Amino acid sequence: MKILYIVPFVPWEVKVRSFNLIPRLARRHEIYLVCVSNVEPNKDQKAWINRYCKKSAYVRHTRLKGMIHSIAALPTTIPMRIAYCRSNPAQDVVQKMAGEVQPDVVYVERWRALQFVPENLSAPLACDPTDSMTLYNRRLVEGGVWWEKLLGWEEHRKFLQYEGKLAQSADVTVFCSGLDMECVKQQAPGVRCELVPNGVDCEKYFFKRQGEEEPRTLVFAGSFKYRPNCLAARFFLEKVFPLVQRKAPGVKFVAVGNGAQEALAGYRGRVGFEAIDFVPELRPYLAKATVAVAPLTVGAGVSNKLAEGFAVGTPVVATPLACGDLPVKSGEHLLIGRTVVEFADHVLTLLKDPQLRSQMAVRARRFVEERYDWEIVSKKIEDILQEIATRTEASASFKQELATA
Repeated sequence: MKILYIVPFVPWEVKVRSFNLIPRLARRHEIYLVCVSNVEPNKDQKAWINRYCKKSAYVRHTRLKGMIHSIAALPTTIPMRIAYCRSNPAQDVVQKMAGEVQPDVVYVERWRALQFVPENLSAPLACDPTDSMTLYNRRLVEGGVWWEKLLGWEEHRKFLQYEGKLAQSADVTVFCSGLDMECVKQQAPGVRCELVPNGVDCEKYFFKRQGEEEPRTLVFAGSFKYRPNCLAARFFLEKVFPLVQRKAPGVKFVAVGNGAQEALAGYRGRVGFEAIDFVPELRPYLAKATVAVAPLTVGAGVSNKLAEGFAVGTPVVATPLACGDLPVKSGEHLLIGRTVVEFADHVLTLLKDPQLRSQMAVRARRFVEERYDWEIVSKKIEDILQEIATRTEASASFKQELATA
């Protein structure tokens, strides 16, 4: 197949969906990439794109333009998140690429990139918003700080009327969580939706070796350019970590990921805490940890860090929100903390019980190997794209036969 792949960012490691799907789809299909971003791909990113994509195009969209579009959208029914990405140059580039390539299928990541797709497109369209923005903003209203509550209320109100229409514009819409999928289906009951979770590269995130683990070390890994991760780290530092430190002196908490030092600058110098910015290899930090934490209180979808911790063999303590609708069981694959005290108690339990950590790690590793390896996940996406491309081709052939009969 010729796949026209459209993303409102530059694909790289923190964008786990495209970073893992594109190389795997490129094994049997031709990838034609259009990425729209305020930052041009760097040398390594360009090399990665050229390695897997038959052809690619980058469209610059500045933050200033995005902010102007967002402000202009305030009195309208269009969500600011959608308006932010409005770009005539991006639409022109996609139109030109589609005309040249004549793709068999178009794959769009995120709702905001749908507006780049020309209306006269003949190829079938799959949209992968990953999460429901209606659900995301509802949770932001419930758990954000005051300005996030205000912004969340405005965006939730708009997406409640808008998200279903976005889903109706695609032949199939793909979600990583059943909760997010059902939220959108309530708005547009007739749309076709598919559930394809995020995955983990079990070969890259191999099970930790003896001697890699450092005692009394906690880790929270993720992109701290993503607001829910910032709120999660702050929640842990302010509410949970003091309770853990009280009963486990010398415990260390490491927040590692893109933007961590800037996002958590207010905690610099905090005893037992360290923030580390983007690292080329995350696995060593997960392997060093005695316990991985996923203390999300706001957001949508499912935290990717659960699967990565599972794969490496570091036991996880998570909030129910971080688990989404993953079929995990507290006490079997991880421990789920529903309150501040329960979360802290679970961390302390794992710190003190190496046998429990070992047993849980083995079960969790088996869990992701069987269900959530990217090889399994990418095949599901490939099958969906192949099916809608074949169905559209067959439909067009049938119509041609009728016309010539």
